[in-house]
Amino acid sequence: QKRLSQTLHSGGPWLVGASFAAYSCQWSGIIGFLPTVYSHAGLSAGMAGAMSAVVAAANVFGNVAGGKLLSAGWSVRKCLHIGFACMSVCAIVAFAQMNGQEIAPMPVRFLAIVLFSAVGGMIPATLFSTAVRLAPSPQTVSTTVGFMQQLSSVCQFIGPPLLAGAATLAGGWQWTWAVTGSMCLFGWWLANQVARRIAVLDATH
Repeated sequence: QKRLSQTLHSGGPWLVGASFAAYSCQWSGIIGFLPTVYSHAGLSAGMAGAMSAVVAAANVFGNVAGGKLLSAGWSVRKCLHIGFACMSVCAIVAFAQMNGQEIAPMPVRFLAIVLFSAVGGMIPATLFSTAVRLAPSPQTVSTTVGFMQQLSSVCQFIGPPLLAGAATLAGGWQWTWAVTGSMCLFGWWLANQVARRIAVLDATH
């Protein structure tokens, strides 16, 4: 109980938890509805399922790449900024419309979603590493990581109905990018706060 209280009264766990939430909310929402999106685009159920599986699998490569880039000396801010920026741009390419028509052909939109998942996968890998550094004490590393995962899980539950509600109001998926983009902006801002906190910690050690 003392470790939990210490974790919840420290800013670091909240920053990494909110960052993970900004990522997982949009990732789970988009991946969860991809079969429906592709089905509405006229693809067969088998093809829609296969394409969705490829997108989900691409996330693994991003997780691995994130860890390797951090080990190679990339900063936390850089990894998070690239992850959130790529997710935002790729969602625009995949879902935005102009004059009632998609702005890119299906192969390009599919590639955008693959990149959305793959490059976005850098974010959780970066945050797991960062959570260890921003835990208020060595004894609260487990509670910090657990708290971060809990916030992520909550937003994995919130993401799909949020995107579904936006699609229902818009009469289609064309404004999905605006919903995910707002989460990316929040994640970008959080990345700056995380980097500042790390800089303060480094300066005091």
